[in-house]
Amino acid sequence: MGETDDRVWTDPDPGGLLRRLILLARLSEQVGRLDSRRLLLDRLLQRLMLFSRMADRLGIAAPENPLMCAVQREAELGCLECADWRRCLRWLDGKSPDDDYRAFCPNEGLFDVLPRQHSVNRPYGIGG
Repeated sequence: MGETDDRVWTDPDPGGLLRRLILLARLSEQVGRLDSRRLLLDRLLQRLMLFSRMADRLGIAAPENPLMCAVQREAELGCLECADWRRCLRWLDGKSPDDDYRAFCPNEGLFDVLPRQHSVNRPYGIGG
């Protein structure tokens, strides 16, 4: 009969966020300052860094399975399309301490389902 596959899916770079941030930063550096692609790359980099900071501040764990990777990618896309990124930036910088991110973040529902990490050493936190 058939054998069962007991292997566990593992990714050496869970979620790949740090890898994508580095790649975007390198691409942005390679494109000329006056090139219209530079604006797009810089915007993508800025929004992914906001996502990273939000994930770090909320204690979001790096995804450990394909489903959570997909949820994280969906949240990243939400940050790329966010119209309220300035409010997010103020909140992340501590300039709006009374605000609740759920009031302005389009990803609040996704952040609620992503697993939390209780360790101080978060694998992809950029700052915060």
